[in-house]
Amino acid sequence: MINAFSSTTKNENGENFNCLAALREYTVEEYNTLAFLYKDKQITKKVIYFYEKALSLRLKTLTKGSKPVAIAYMKLSEAYFDDGQINQSILFYEKALEIYREKYGENSIEVATVYSALANIFFAEEKLEKALAMYIKALSIRKEFLGNLHPLTARSYHELAFFYAAGEEYGLALPLFEKALKTRVELFRHSHPETATSYSSLAICCYHLFEYERAYSYLTEAIKIKELILVKSDERLLIAKKNLVAIKRHLRKTSWFNTITNWIKNP
Repeated sequence: MINAFSSTTKNENGENFNCLAALREYTVEEYNTLAFLYKDKQITKKVIYFYEKALSLRLKTLTKGSKPVAIAYMKLSEAYFDDGQINQSILFYEKALEIYREKYGENSIEVATVYSALANIFFAEEKLEKALAMYIKALSIRKEFLGNLHPLTARSYHELAFFYAAGEEYGLALPLFEKALKTRVELFRHSHPETATSYSSLAICCYHLFEYERAYSYLTEAIKIKELILVKSDERLLIAKKNLVAIKRHLRKTSWFNTITNWIKNP
């Protein structure tokens, strides 16, 4: 039974229900806020539901080719991806891409953002040719319009490097990882998670290239940063320290081998 002096009652499930709120529709911003809250809780179906509501409102009040509609498509694409609905994710990214191309042209920061997102999806789905093409396009656009000293350019360098490293093309990955690191150190200095990621990635790359001294040096730097930003029990920090021990073991073996080799050559 509804209390005449209260806007709150119980619904059929016994939950509190705000009658006045039910009389009006939420705004786009409110739907987006609700989606964000559920995203933080990793309840992906709710995230999709509220982003769909926000998109519906956008489409009622704006033209389909407007930037806010493209942004709504992007948010929904990410939600579908998180929910494992890959085809739906790609579909809405492509809708956003169509708007950005028409509004800003092929070579724009907005288009590069979609290329980067699609590249990550195609990479995850092992559609490697498509992924590589889009990583390269995103990097090219960001270099042209943002320059090398920008976080998004550094991200593109890192993503392309990671693509090559995953395919065991460490020689191609190494200079790209180095460029990402150089930018991140200049922008963020030595206490940022992305800088730590670059150091860790370079350590792995050098390890696979048998450059153990460089690998040890890079991973040491990564650990220094992680000790500043993570708790001691964090698994990422513990794994990094374990890997450092493994690299040190290789360094000792290499040192022993070089000593024996020199002794044979120069008895």
